[in-house]
Amino acid sequence: MAKTPITQRLDFKLILGVLLSLLLVGLPFFAYFYNFHRQQLIEGMETSSANISKLIMYTLESAMLQNEPHQLQEELEKLSEQSGVKRIMILNDEGEVKISSDGKLDGKIFHNSADEECLICHVETSEFRKSTTIMTDKNGEEIFRTMSIVENREKCFRCHDPDEKLNGIFLLDVSTKNMKRQLASNNKKIIGTGILMVIATSLVLGILIQKLILQRIKRITETTQRIAGGKLDEVIVFRGNDEISNLAKSFNNMTANLKESLTELERQKNYLEHVINGIVDEIVVVDKDYKIVTVNKAYIDNCGDSKSELIGTNCTMYLDDSPNACPLALSGACPARKTFEKGVLQKTLHSYLDKDGKEIFLEIYCSPLVNRRGEVFQVIELRRDITQRKFLEEQLIHTEKLTSIGRLAAEVAHEINNPLDGIQNCIQIIRKAPKDPAKVETMLELISEGIERIAFMVRRLLLFSRHHKLNKEMININDSVEKSLLLIKHKITSQGIHLNVNLSRDLPLINGDSYNLSQVFINILLNACDALEEKSDGVITIETKWKNNQSVSFVEVEFIDNGIGISKNNLERIFSPFFTTKDVEKGTGLGLSVSNTIIEKHGGEIKIASKQDRGTTVSVIFPA
Repeated sequence: MAKTPITQRLDFKLILGVLLSLLLVGLPFFAYFYNFHRQQLIEGMETSSANISKLIMYTLESAMLQNEPHQLQEELEKLSEQSGVKRIMILNDEGEVKISSDGKLDGKIFHNSADEECLICHVETSEFRKSTTIMTDKNGEEIFRTMSIVENREKCFRCHDPDEKLNGIFLLDVSTKNMKRQLASNNKKIIGTGILMVIATSLVLGILIQKLILQRIKRITETTQRIAGGKLDEVIVFRGNDEISNLAKSFNNMTANLKESLTELERQKNYLEHVINGIVDEIVVVDKDYKIVTVNKAYIDNCGDSKSELIGTNCTMYLDDSPNACPLALSGACPARKTFEKGVLQKTLHSYLDKDGKEIFLEIYCSPLVNRRGEVFQVIELRRDITQRKFLEEQLIHTEKLTSIGRLAAEVAHEINNPLDGIQNCIQIIRKAPKDPAKVETMLELISEGIERIAFMVRRLLLFSRHHKLNKEMININDSVEKSLLLIKHKITSQGIHLNVNLSRDLPLINGDSYNLSQVFINILLNACDALEEKSDGVITIETKWKNNQSVSFVEVEFIDNGIGISKNNLERIFSPFFTTKDVEKGTGLGLSVSNTIIEKHGGEIKIASKQDRGTTVSVIFPA
């Protein structure tokens, strides 16, 4: 695993967060402590200045009472030599310096409205003036000034006017350098201690984070990687009952559940593979590039390659010599493509020649697989070989056709017998008058017409009975109805059934097989004749019509009879193979089943409405 940059590591982020928190808390505390300590030092200077002032005031009072002012001068000079004392001045009530530690200032007069040193205090009214202040002298040095009032007391009356309350002002200036030096020294100690505390905190915090968090997270990460590699039996054990220990327990539970789920998933996968491989139809899953994702055993057996060789190849390889020349894709009928485009089940019929030249029929169903966004990302393609089924269907259709011919045999014989009787009569006439050229010519024409009629019936019968594949072309449905009536009309009339034929003349052409449709129509008409056997007033009506509107367009052929009808229970089973209510000699139960199959191949449908003893309506509908 790649080494994590230090700025991305958890311990760095935690320690940095703690340090920033300490900094956010420490800075306001430091500012408060700095101001508090400075205030303490200023208060100390005030106390010290006050003590010096008291001493000087006491010395002043003693010297003045003893009339020895030189003692005060000497005392001021001694005090001014102390560390930090800048100067000491005593001013009279007119602002004149009477005594000073700096002899140069003696006799100087300070004006409270002009001198900057005076304005510091006198700018305020008397009630707001303070006895101490911090000011900057002419040299730019910050000094601490203490001011004391020399009151005119009774002891002073011998030299001072008793009416005066104020004898003078005492001023003491002390440099703040020592205070600043001490404050800076203390700040350095505080900052140094703070830095040491931060370093110690970081070290201790780093050790704790490393031991209690990072090492345990590292174990979880390493175990996770082993689990990702397939080792699902790995567990994490931590002593204690803290959050990470609980996380490890939850992780172990999750791993156990994952193992159980994967085991179940593998079982389900194997089960589904067995089910899919047990299906005899070919199943193949393709992606959007029509490449094989997976296949079942039937597909593998048919194409002869292994599963690993098939995955990733074109899905049509074994259907055609060239994998890029799929006949379904080229014709635009590829159901997989349509499924990707429309997202719904698609079905198509495909035929091809195998290596022996035998035509193979495949019924292909394509179903979409969608992702979480509802997009089709793969298609399941099921290929069912219906070659044998198609052969059986054709045999079944042919068998049912022969059955219908058998039932029509008497009517066909009658249709042939009538012309034969006429031909025989014509021959007898010719024999009686062989030398009458005109009569002989007339009889020969009648014989020729009779033979043509017989030949036409035989051709129709042969065409109807012939075994042929479905061959669609554009036809007029009326022609199929009329051709069907040629073979069955005699049976209808011989039963005394009245036939009504109403064929619409504005029908559009449909795509169909005329011979197969004739078989359907004859079967329906035979059923109608059977339903009218016991009725003396039987009627069969045949109608064709075209229904066209904005939503749908279709051609419909209706066969209506007033026979015995069909019961409700039998109506539900009427298209089932081998279902019949007739005697054995009259039917096999395949007629409507085969007819329904033929119409479905034409894209149409058969609808039957019937009431017992009232009659039946059979509607054959074709898309137009």
